[in-house]
Amino acid sequence: MKSILFATTALVATAGVASAEIALTGMAEMGIFQPGVQTKADGEVIDGEAQFFTDIDVTFTMSGEADNGLTFGASIDLDESNTGAFETGSQQGGETIFISYGGATFTMGDTDGALDARVPELALAGGSLNDDETVHLGFNHSDGFDLDSDGVGLSLDGLGDGQIARFDYAYDAFTFSLSAEQVDDGADADVTGNTIWGLGVSYAGQVSTVDLNVGLGYQTLEDYADITTVAVTGGFGSGFSAGLTYTNADLASDSFGDTDSVEHWGIGLGYEMNALALGLNYGEYDIDGGDSLSGWGFAALYDLGGGLEARFGYGYSEFDLGGIDDDYDTYSLGLRMNF
Repeated sequence: MKSILFATTALVATAGVASAEIALTGMAEMGIFQPGVQTKADGEVIDGEAQFFTDIDVTFTMSGEADNGLTFGASIDLDESNTGAFETGSQQGGETIFISYGGATFTMGDTDGALDARVPELALAGGSLNDDETVHLGFNHSDGFDLDSDGVGLSLDGLGDGQIARFDYAYDAFTFSLSAEQVDDGADADVTGNTIWGLGVSYAGQVSTVDLNVGLGYQTLEDYADITTVAVTGGFGSGFSAGLTYTNADLASDSFGDTDSVEHWGIGLGYEMNALALGLNYGEYDIDGGDSLSGWGFAALYDLGGGLEARFGYGYSEFDLGGIDDDYDTYSLGLRMNF
């Protein structure tokens, strides 16, 4: 369980006026990792070699409640704000701000679009230092449109100015979402539409003895792409979980040449028991014209107690793009400290 580094602080201006709380949490990681490729000091790109891994992150979380029951809050992730963009109103730099009443919540900033918010991903258990189980070429991380060795995904998040506005409404076991992201800070875009729109719906509940999570999401940008994703995950008895996902992206010919569509499917498995958590996933991208990407990832976590975890991850990727057929793998091993 995470512990709070900075004691939660209650700020009450006057009796009967809104109150707020501020908390500070963080994590640190150390170990070794091997990337798929790396760039040497002289600019030469080579196969990845084992090297040291260190990372640290700190998050400030603020929350409060008004007299009428309306709740509000914000968070800033210092790992995402190193450019100082959070100081500028027209850019997000790792900050997320929300206001909520009843089942309705409105969020702005560094948050997910409706598709990514409502559709579950298939890294079902465990975790690694360098996210090897989610950056292989068969995983769909649903938070950006990317087809390269840094990890792949099929959604439109981040193609615009990075500031996403999303409205969520929760009713019983269902949650509905609508999101928007401006392409060019509100100005007319020259090649595509001006706004990335997203819609999503999810169901989370127990069916018989299965903890079921089903999500359907759609995102569109005029003259660029229309993307639809559906996924289902289930938690079963004895610590087992499993999931399936499918995505179809219809692409505008003016933006992608001869490529009209990309399809992705994936499967995930998980197991958790006591201090141990294991996750395995596999996925494939089929690109119109015969190109393809595929890969699988594995993550293992052992909880040592007190916020300390031992983590291992492995990812294997294959690609056939433009007549080039190759593969590579990644791994990481070490400790994560949650504060």
